[in-house]
Amino acid sequence: MRAVARSLIAGLLVSTSLGAAPPAAPRTRILATVFPLQQFAAEVAGERGEASLLLPAGAGVHTWQPRPGDITRLAECDLLIYIGSGLEPWLPSLLKAFPPGRFRTLEAAAGLALEESGEEPGHADEHGHGLLDPHVWLDFELDARIVDAIAAELGRIDPDGIPLFAANAARLKSRLTALDASYRSGLAGCRGRTLVLAGHHAFGYLVRRYGLVQRALFGLSPDSQPRPQDLMAAVDLCKADGIKTVFFENSVPPDLARTLAREIGGRILVLHAGHNLTRDQLAAGLGFFDLMEENLSRLRDGLGCR
Repeated sequence: MRAVARSLIAGLLVSTSLGAAPPAAPRTRILATVFPLQQFAAEVAGERGEASLLLPAGAGVHTWQPRPGDITRLAECDLLIYIGSGLEPWLPSLLKAFPPGRFRTLEAAAGLALEESGEEPGHADEHGHGLLDPHVWLDFELDARIVDAIAAELGRIDPDGIPLFAANAARLKSRLTALDASYRSGLAGCRGRTLVLAGHHAFGYLVRRYGLVQRALFGLSPDSQPRPQDLMAAVDLCKADGIKTVFFENSVPPDLARTLAREIGGRILVLHAGHNLTRDQLAAGLGFFDLMEENLSRLRDGLGCR
């Protein structure tokens, strides 16, 4: 009886070993500094990678400061993707803490033709943005180039995944092309062409691409405060051009927008700069395309588009 049992167990072990799947290749661990980069990396990597956002929900990329646990996460990643161009002022000193080659890095804005912010040279903000606008993810054509760069970098880390990365990148770029077409057609027939923003100069790429004009109350730093003359100039502009809608970012309090709207007898509408999610947006499972489609709907409403 014991001999039969041993025979059965031996046979079971042999059949299990023959049918066992080979161990799965380790997934590439990716960290991104802003939400669009995390979304793009996750879609391109597919099942061969896991992409996380370095910032916690609701944190501002300009002013966030890493904690010890964040440094540990960075030490354990294979690839860090960041925008650059001064968007993450805390990053250069953080990277100096790691020996060269500890993990790979990809600067998403590198090689892109960055737009000037449009603000006066004397108003360059304290975070070091200068006059270049780092909010490149609000230009969907530039996003497609970033997607290609992510696919190429993942291919260097994981050559076996190159066909998958290329296919996923192609699908993602098709969605970006369709989103761009929706914006182009949706914003073509608007009564107004001026986006009055009670906040910082975050939507420069978007307005330039679709033939709009942005009038922000202050420059690229979200921590700046408008001068009284800036607020009065915005009131005069709105009254002269019959503008009745004031936009503001979802990541900042609406108080300033309400003040301006009250002065012109208008209303306020919120837009998503898209660098991060709020806790409510994260809980609702919203993605980058959801935010951008909401922006288009509100722009069409606020600008009086047909």
